[in-house]
Amino acid sequence: MSVYFFLVLQAYLGIILYLALWGKNISVKDFVLSSLIGVLSAFVVFKIASDYLVIDELKTISYSFAKLLLILFFVSFILRFRVFKIIVATCLIFCFSVYYRVLSYDFPLFGGELLDTLSIVSFGYTLLGFGTAIVLYLLLREASSKLSRKVRSTLIIITTLLLVSKLFADGMLELMRFGILDTSAGFLSLIAKLIHYGSFLPYVYCVLILCALGSYVLTLAKLPQKSLVGSVIYRKAKESRAKISNVTAAAVALVLISCGIMAYYDFYASKPPKLSNAEVLEPMEGEFKIPLKLLDDNDLHRFAYITDAGNKIRFFALNRFVDRASPVVVFDACMICGDMGYIKSGDELICISCNVRIFLPSVGKEGGCNPIPLKYEIDDEWITVNLSDVEKGVNYFNEIVEKEVKDPVSGATIINQKAPHSYIYGGKTYFFENQENYKKFMEDPKRYAETIIEAHWRAQGFVSLKD
Repeated sequence: MSVYFFLVLQAYLGIILYLALWGKNISVKDFVLSSLIGVLSAFVVFKIASDYLVIDELKTISYSFAKLLLILFFVSFILRFRVFKIIVATCLIFCFSVYYRVLSYDFPLFGGELLDTLSIVSFGYTLLGFGTAIVLYLLLREASSKLSRKVRSTLIIITTLLLVSKLFADGMLELMRFGILDTSAGFLSLIAKLIHYGSFLPYVYCVLILCALGSYVLTLAKLPQKSLVGSVIYRKAKESRAKISNVTAAAVALVLISCGIMAYYDFYASKPPKLSNAEVLEPMEGEFKIPLKLLDDNDLHRFAYITDAGNKIRFFALNRFVDRASPVVVFDACMICGDMGYIKSGDELICISCNVRIFLPSVGKEGGCNPIPLKYEIDDEWITVNLSDVEKGVNYFNEIVEKEVKDPVSGATIINQKAPHSYIYGGKTYFFENQENYKKFMEDPKRYAETIIEAHWRAQGFVSLKD
């Protein structure tokens, strides 16, 4: 659930720091007014853009506009026009609110028709994020007013460069998508790096905030002796020290909590769940046998078959109903999301790729994000799946693993991925330990292919194919 808190800080932390560093040049009342107008207008405009399917165009315009505004902001504070400063600040907050809506587009708060507990809790996390941003602004505004001009100017320049670099990367990517800019390998690589490292900017902003607070603490004057300066001056000095200490402590606590929540989301909560290990099965007489009793625990049991070519084909079996036996076997992939796989949670099957919850009784049916059906047969003890049916799913999976195979000419054991030569014959891939064996096979593949088939059946207890 921390994603809703995380998205607010991801979008606003940089601009909050930026505006706070200009703290003494804009009043709290003006900031509140700018924030309300900027956020609300951005939400309305984004809703209209979403209805008319022009979100990408809105992103490109707002990101480009924000870069211009960050430059104008310097100019606006040189001038003495209060209204102009408020307009520029409002427009900046508008642009970063659009950025927030872009980030949160895939995480709607009230996506359903009913107001459920999950939506209310998510909305609470969002409000907590905005509240944290506002309180942090007020604390940083107070701290920045005591910083030296050199320190404040340095922090403003660094923050501006970071904000512009992020907006530049996102804006250039949109222009390339629209075909307005030519796509070259070097330029695209630069943009990709900026976008990748841009995801860590909230942590960089937190470091800059801590640097600002450290400089703020250094302004802490030594408490004079009361007998030398008098009770009034002493009391004022004591109050000033207490204020600096309280502001610093509160700001540091907010930054550390925010960093902790962001790190939790970035490095844990946002990571897709891991698939359970697949038990590798080998067919017996062209069939896979799965004990029916294995499904009594109502859990998901994942299996895999590795072809001679090294293709790892995954499938799983589960019981669709808790109160009665209703086994089903399906491929661990779907036609929409590919081979990311599924996990089971309670009475639902979850697609790791798109997070869709699938009602268990529907597993085994075609369509949607359901797992791809796989043919199987059931008796009183076993679930039987034909090897030929499993091999039909080879194109659903991308994973290639190493496997020991036989050179059909020499009979030597080799590793499929390390074999210097391979050849597909009769729908089967053969591997060769050297070029000489490869050439012999090419001259009469039927001869050597039959030898492999005979060896297979002999292993199953048959003396020869003719028998």
